[in-house]
Amino acid sequence: MKRLYLIRHAKSSKDLVSIKDRDRPLNERGETEVRYMGKRLKMRGITVEAIYSSPAKRALDTAKAIAKKIGYPKKSIKIKEALYYSNIPKLMRIIKRIDDKIDSAMIFGHNPEFLNLINYLVTRKIAEFPTCSIFFICFNVNSWAKIAKKKGKIIFFERAKR
Repeated sequence: MKRLYLIRHAKSSKDLVSIKDRDRPLNERGETEVRYMGKRLKMRGITVEAIYSSPAKRALDTAKAIAKKIGYPKKSIKIKEALYYSNIPKLMRIIKRIDDKIDSAMIFGHNPEFLNLINYLVTRKIAEFPTCSIFFICFNVNSWAKIAKKKGKIIFFERAKR
């Protein structure tokens, strides 16, 4: 069984026009969202063996804050360029290349790419993927390379409290 947590970054500051998109920080609401979600994951006893993040500041800051809360070493977060401005084939390559010794992984990224990925991986149609929300999906396979379209099962969806 392979377990995948897909987490959209927390809310960021879109109104900072002088900052490049990839450098946009979390705003006050985003900071609140990430604190709430970190507490929720800790309360659920969630742990993972690998965390991957987009290099965008808002995604990486979300990943670092969640990692700290669940006891995952921030220095072990793997930054994947392909998670920034991605698509389903790129995202699937990242997932399929996860080492099979790892059974649980968390990936931090962006919309609309993550919403498209969720709808590719599961049979249930998902309409939205709000900021700092988490989809936990399980796959009844023993290798990440065997993960395929419509083969995932959503175990839970959690939305950040605002």
